[in-house]
Amino acid sequence: MQFIIHKDAGKEVLKLEGETYHHLFHSRRTHKAQSLQLRNLRDFNCYTYTIANLSKKDATLKLESTIQTPLQTPSKGHLIWAMMEPKKIEKTLPFLNELNLQKITFFYAEYSQKNFKLNLERIQRILENSCEQCGRITLLEIEVLENLQSILEKYPNMAVLDFGGEPLNSDLKIPILVGAEGGFSPKEREILKGKPTYSAINSNILRSESAAMYAMSKIL
Repeated sequence: MQFIIHKDAGKEVLKLEGETYHHLFHSRRTHKAQSLQLRNLRDFNCYTYTIANLSKKDATLKLESTIQTPLQTPSKGHLIWAMMEPKKIEKTLPFLNELNLQKITFFYAEYSQKNFKLNLERIQRILENSCEQCGRITLLEIEVLENLQSILEKYPNMAVLDFGGEPLNSDLKIPILVGAEGGFSPKEREILKGKPTYSAINSNILRSESAAMYAMSKIL
């Protein structure tokens, strides 16, 4: 763990409780004499706290010092990803977060099951846990749009990852769209005709999450 994320990081006194408290003081056996580094992910400051009081349910922290840490590697890249099973998305998110991807826009494709719903609070926790582990100090932005038409209206300048396109390379500077399980429907392919199309370097059929990982690893 590189630091702890807390919404009140920066205040003179704050409390750690719940899951964070349990992880630090029960799982990791943190001692009262240890200092803790906290961030709020709203600024680029690292706040060092001492443990002023430790009880069985919470810990009271006192601010010791503040260090400004300029962003060394700004996030970049925009993945437009058709909705799929949330559990598969959740497993893939930490990898995309570690790659320093800036934004993911989810949408419902024709082959997306419409009953799939993202738990945005859970996704926030997954991304925060990933940041604590990998040291990223900015959050990956998550957006959900209704359908492909909404995507085209908001992001007309985008590329598509599909069969038969040019090899994907790191020079791509526009959002890239990845389809759902089963790929794009004939109707969607017709709608997307004329958009720049890129493909993987081999002829293997990639799962949606594999395609997303491949695309981002190439352009980030």
